[in-house]
Amino acid sequence: MKQKELIRNGMLKIFLCVCLVLTIGAGSAQVKPLTNAHAHNDYWHFKPLKQALNNGFMSVEADVHLTKGDLLVAHERIFAKRKKSVWRKYLKPLYERAKQNNFESIYPNGPREFILYIDIKKGCPDLLDTLISQLKKVEEMLTIWENGEKKIGAVSVIVGACGREKEWLEAPKRYFYFDSGMGGIGSEYGADVIPRVSASLKSVITWRGRGKMPEEERKKLKSIIDKAHADGRKVRFWAGTNKKKVWRELIDAGADWINVDRLKRFRKFMNQP
Repeated sequence: MKQKELIRNGMLKIFLCVCLVLTIGAGSAQVKPLTNAHAHNDYWHFKPLKQALNNGFMSVEADVHLTKGDLLVAHERIFAKRKKSVWRKYLKPLYERAKQNNFESIYPNGPREFILYIDIKKGCPDLLDTLISQLKKVEEMLTIWENGEKKIGAVSVIVGACGREKEWLEAPKRYFYFDSGMGGIGSEYGADVIPRVSASLKSVITWRGRGKMPEEERKKLKSIIDKAHADGRKVRFWAGTNKKKVWRELIDAGADWINVDRLKRFRKFMNQP
């Protein structure tokens, strides 16, 4: 009996030691930031920001409605809830992450300018006035422009155009970049105002990842990307499916940001040899 107890105690100690090693290993593991990964369709994910960060994404998208004075996250207004605000779901947790890294990055020793893209669904242009009031509370982590001088932060905010761009651009302090469609290529505003342009991939090519990509479509895609790069802009295509073959063609063509809904799958795709 005594011998059996000794064996059980010994096995228990081994089990606890293994658990401790695994826990320490998991805690010390750091996700590799993916500088080309944009997490799209936040409403498809239970915890969109956390899931994006756990997979190393450097750009996230939040669909936002201005509702009763607050910024609520939802693709459709009917699903907008008070507990799902931009402040609670994005700004506050990002600020806490940035603070842990001395406001240098969202990831330990990672790159700067993690992107929070605000896709305005309802409330423009008043939504941006409300957003500015909230951004002022976390200014320490942000890329900002003060009296024309830029300070790069751990987080950069990109917002959709709202019709009062000139007013915000001429303000003593600016808190965000502006987003644009492909019409932003050649704009009077430089990349310090419109850093990236985006469009539906369906509007550019018909190929959807089945079979081989037609050479003429490959050339067309690369031509658009090269034109944007020559103008100093980065490029993102949405509605491009979540197929590996499409991701590969976009990367090979020089697309800067890959629009992704299946986050884990893309991380594994990027990390494979």
